[in-house]
Amino acid sequence: MARDKKGTGIVRDAIRRFPNLGNRAIARYILYRHGDLFENDLEKIRSRVRTIRGKNGKRMRANVSDKSLFFDTPVYMPQTWRKTRTPYKLPPGLWLVLSDLHVPYHEPIAIEAAVQYGHSQKVDGLFLNGDFQDCAAIGFWYKERRDFMEEVEATIDMLDWLRREFPNIPFVYLPGNHEFRLPRYYVAHAPELIETPLAAMETMLGFEERHIEFLDYNQKVMAGELPVIHGHEYSSISKAVNMARGLFLKTKTFAACAHGHSTSEHSVRDINDVMLTTWSFGCLSDLHPDWNPFSDWNWGFAIINVEANGFFEVENRRILSNGKVV
Repeated sequence: MARDKKGTGIVRDAIRRFPNLGNRAIARYILYRHGDLFENDLEKIRSRVRTIRGKNGKRMRANVSDKSLFFDTPVYMPQTWRKTRTPYKLPPGLWLVLSDLHVPYHEPIAIEAAVQYGHSQKVDGLFLNGDFQDCAAIGFWYKERRDFMEEVEATIDMLDWLRREFPNIPFVYLPGNHEFRLPRYYVAHAPELIETPLAAMETMLGFEERHIEFLDYNQKVMAGELPVIHGHEYSSISKAVNMARGLFLKTKTFAACAHGHSTSEHSVRDINDVMLTTWSFGCLSDLHPDWNPFSDWNWGFAIINVEANGFFEVENRRILSNGKVV
């Protein structure tokens, strides 16, 4: 009896150690290590393995008192890590779209021109379409040391100035790739802080107190039926011919973006006689930064009229060096 208990223990230990092996493979292992206990009979050992695993018929299965090694727990498909992003829908109205200010490398002449044009049109909302803050001090490519908190202070002052200019309209802020430098910095240097509320940009810049709707990173914005993105969400948008054409090659539908710091428009008619137009918006930042002193960028902004039925109208404007809107 003791001999049988010892044999059972050996079989159970082998199954526990090698749950990934088949019955015959485990039996061969036991035969090699403890063959004398089982009369060196491979099939006898294999039968014991099958019994302890609950694979030797219903009657034998019912007689096994310890069913912990049956491994009959159903295996389900694991939950996906895919992140679902719900598009943000701009409420109906006339929206002033400001993109790529890159504070504190913003251009006051261009910003003032865009804001005054917004006043003249009596806009109903302000949409900040990414790269409002440059976050240069925590950028990967900048070699000289910069003061990040000074950047934060300048960004807060710019937000407060815009709120003073438009005290009674909603502000919607879509972060771009430059704002993403902040969570990326935390991941690299202080990962334990990345999920804390105090580390979030919306907390630091006081968006709730300033009545600013701060959207998720890489979230799509729908201006009626028009998808609007910052532009970095695609790995690259070709500027061959112009950026609007590159955007169309990516989206295959009407769409609008910033990111390329250039004003352009591209239109095609599809097989169903639907006119599909894409737009790229100009920037409101320094046109000659140290890292790109001879850029082909231009200042610009947009007005998007969003109707309740989903219809939209885009007014894509450039700003000349003297501040004139064209």
